Amino acid sequence: MDKQPTQQPALEADADVGSLRQRIADLEKLVQTQAEEIAAARADALRYRRYFDFAQIGMTVTSLETGWIEFNQQLCEQLGYTPEELKQTNWVGLTHPDDVSLDMDLFDKLVRGEIQRYSLDKRFMRKDGSVMYGNILIQGVYRPDGSFDHIFGFLHDITDRWENEQERLALKQEIIDAQKKALRELSTPLIPVAEHVLVMPLVGTIDSIRAQAVLEVLLDGVTRYQARMTILDITGVQVMDGEVTNALVQAAQAVSLLGAQAILTGIQPRIAKTLVDLQADLGSVMTLSTVREGISYALRQLRR
Repeated sequence: MDKQPTQQPALEADADVGSLRQRIADLEKLVQTQAEEIAAARADALRYRRYFDFAQIGMTVTSLETGWIEFNQQLCEQLGYTPEELKQTNWVGLTHPDDVSLDMDLFDKLVRGEIQRYSLDKRFMRKDGSVMYGNILIQGVYRPDGSFDHIFGFLHDITDRWENEQERLALKQEIIDAQKKALRELSTPLIPVAEHVLVMPLVGTIDSIRAQAVLEVLLDGVTRYQARMTILDITGVQVMDGEVTNALVQAAQAVSLLGAQAILTGIQPRIAKTLVDLQADLGSVMTLSTVREGISYALRQLRR
């Protein structure tokens, strides 16, 4: 009976010690967790810093209020500036004057939160005045309330790719031009059959485009070969509309303005009817049945 008051405080003291030990263990566990989180955050920050500093593309963090927050060395090297010099510039000043307006609308939408990011190709001006073709990716960063805070900018130099593409397009255009020239020569062949005598045999369908080519080739040939007789043979042409027929007659008439005589051979019945219907003026044009007669006539005229 006398020992009960002594045992009760002892039990309470043991309970307090146990609770304290549990609290200490919980605190140690919390500190360990926080330490692990800090270490992970430091590792993430280190990875980000390494990625930012050693990336092969230009990277920047930019604010509307303060301009550049930070940028990496690659951006400086792309544009030819030292870090101190680049700090004195801004995105607009670095952009080619003709391309400044390309992404104005997109940037305004980004600031308003209507879009979160955008990408496009545009030109930038290096410090030495040369042009760099770049692809930019702009990523918006927003505050918890949804308002715009700053942007991440990524600049990839695509100058080599752009120049290679231009070379490819130029080569493609050269091939197209060469094909057009070859087709033109095939569709409007000009044959010097004798000194000062040219023959252009036409075969197939003639439209307004080909008729224009006939005129150009014929007049160029008269000048180049110093022709005095030009024979336009249309034996192989079965049908021509009024517009094309009139264009060929005008081509024959234009020859005379260069001091040569035009000879039209091989006129088919349908084309003859079209000429009559058009009341074409053939006063300065000699018409003969065949190209052979045309050549014989031309040679006789030159011997006179």
